[in-house]
Amino acid sequence: MYNKGLFADWVPKPLMIVLLIVFLLPVLVVSGIYTGNLSYIVSSLGTQNEWIVFANYAGVVGMGVSLPIIFRYKLRFHTKYLMVRTLLFIALANFMIATTDSNIVIVSSAFFIGFLKMFALIELIMPMMFIIAPDGNRPRFYAIFYPSAIVFPQLVGYLMTRYGFNTYWQNSNFLMAIIMLFLATLSIVFMHNQRYDKKVSRKGIDWTGMFLFTIVFLALAYVIAFAKQQNYFRSDNIIFAFGVMIFGSILYVINQRLKDDPFVNFNFFKNYSVIHGSVMLLMLGFFLAGSSLQSKITIGILGFDSLMDNSFNLWMIPGLLLAIFYSMKWLVKEKSLKIYILTGFSALLFYYIFMYFLVSPGLSYEKLIVPNIIRGFGMAVLFIGIWLYALGNLPPDSMLGAAAVLIIVRTMIGPGLWSIAFNYIDGIWKLEVLTNLVGKIDASAYSQQKAMGLYRIINLDALMISTKRIYGLLIMVGASVLIYVSLLNFEGLNTRRLVLLKKRLKGKSVKGYIRDVEIQDEETMKEEVKAASAVAV
Repeated sequence: MYNKGLFADWVPKPLMIVLLIVFLLPVLVVSGIYTGNLSYIVSSLGTQNEWIVFANYAGVVGMGVSLPIIFRYKLRFHTKYLMVRTLLFIALANFMIATTDSNIVIVSSAFFIGFLKMFALIELIMPMMFIIAPDGNRPRFYAIFYPSAIVFPQLVGYLMTRYGFNTYWQNSNFLMAIIMLFLATLSIVFMHNQRYDKKVSRKGIDWTGMFLFTIVFLALAYVIAFAKQQNYFRSDNIIFAFGVMIFGSILYVINQRLKDDPFVNFNFFKNYSVIHGSVMLLMLGFFLAGSSLQSKITIGILGFDSLMDNSFNLWMIPGLLLAIFYSMKWLVKEKSLKIYILTGFSALLFYYIFMYFLVSPGLSYEKLIVPNIIRGFGMAVLFIGIWLYALGNLPPDSMLGAAAVLIIVRTMIGPGLWSIAFNYIDGIWKLEVLTNLVGKIDASAYSQQKAMGLYRIINLDALMISTKRIYGLLIMVGASVLIYVSLLNFEGLNTRRLVLLKKRLKGKSVKGYIRDVEIQDEETMKEEVKAASAVAV
C-alpha cells in the first residue's frame, strides 16, 4: 500500500503540521558552511579564505548533483528509511567539519551535506504543497513558500554568526548536528514505513555521467574560488582545474551520446525559456555579486565587525515579506510574468542607485536599512519569477536535469564569475585612484607616523572612489538588463499553434492534432518536480 504523506496514520493531523514545520525549518538552513562565520573559520584554522569559499560552492554542486536522481530514490525506498539515514549522515558531516582542520575534509563534507539535503527536502516539500495550496493553486504555493524559505535562512544565518562570534564557530556545526540527530529520532517515532508510489529500480542511473558532472562543476568551483588568489591563469593549479573542466565536459558529451538515459540530458538548452532563463539567472548573479560591495563599505570604510555587517541581512526580511504579498496579488491572479520579473530587476537596480549616492565617509547604519529592504524584495521576486519562467515549459523528465544545472548557474557560476570580474576591475581602479592621489604627495615632508595616518585616509578615499565607480557600472549594465527582459517573448514559440493555423488556412482537418483531454497525473508530477527543484534556491 502506498502513502504519499510523511507521517504514520495514527499521528493526529494538527501534530502532523507541527512536526512538518519542525522538520522543514532546520533542513532548509542546514549547511556545511555558514558564511557569516567565514572570517572566524579562516582565522581559527589558519587557512586561506578561498578554501572555505570553495567548500561553500561544493555544497551548491552537491545539491545540483542530487536533483536528477532524487525522485528515483524517493520511489525506490521507504520514507522513514530515506529520512533517518539522510539526517544521520548530515549530522555526521557537520560533526566532521566541526572537528577537523583539513581543508579537503571540509570541502567533501560540505559537498555531501548539499547532496543529502535535497533528499530530505523532497520528502518535506510535497506535504507542504498540499497544506499551502490544497486546491492545487500552485502560484499561491510559490508566492508564500519561496519568500518564506528565504526569510528563515536569513534569520538563522545571522543567529549562527552571532553564536559563532560569542563562542566558537565550530559550535554552529555541533548545534546543527544535534538538531539533525533529534530529527532522526522523531523520524523513527512518527514517520510511516510505506512507499510513496510504485517501486523503481536504481539500475537506470548513469553513474559515469554523474561522476563526470560532479568533477566538471567542482573544477569550475575551484577556478571561481581561487582565481584571484592564484593570479588567474598564471597559476598551474588554475590551468589544471580548467583543463579538467574542459576534458571532463568533452567526456560527458561523449557519454551523453552513448547512453539512452544520460544523467543530465543537456538538450533542454534548445528550449527558448531555458536559454533566456539561464541568461537572466546569470544577470541575477551579476546583481548578487555586486551586493558584496556593501560589505566593503561597512567593514572597510565604516569599520563594522562581521556580526554588525551580517545584521543587514535581517533588514532584507521586511522586503521578503513584502514580496510574499506582491506575489500573492500578482501570481495568483496569473498576471504578466514579464512585468513581475521586471519589477524584481528594477528593485535591485534601485538598490544600486541608492548605494551609488550613499557611498561616503559619513554613511551611517540607518541609511542602509531602506536599500536592504528593497534588495530583499527584488531578490525574492527574481528567485520565484525566473525559476518559474525557465522551467515552465519543460516536460517532467527534463525538468530536474535543467534544475540541476540552473541551481549551479544561479548560486555559483553567476555570482562567482561576476565576483571575479568585479575584483579584477576593482583592483585596477583602486590602484589607479591610489596612484593619482599619492602621486602629488612628498612623503619626506611628513613624519613616519603622520605619513601612515595620511596613507590610511588616502587608501579609504581610493576604496570609496573605486567602489562608487563599480556601482555606476552596475547601474548601467542593470539598465541594459531591463531592456533585454522587456524585449523577450515570454509566451515562447508555440509550434503546435502554427501547425493548426496552417492546416486551417489550407482547409485541412485538425483532427488528432488537438489534445482534448489533459493528462492530470503528468501535470501534477510536473508541478511537484518544479516545486521540488525550485526549493533548492
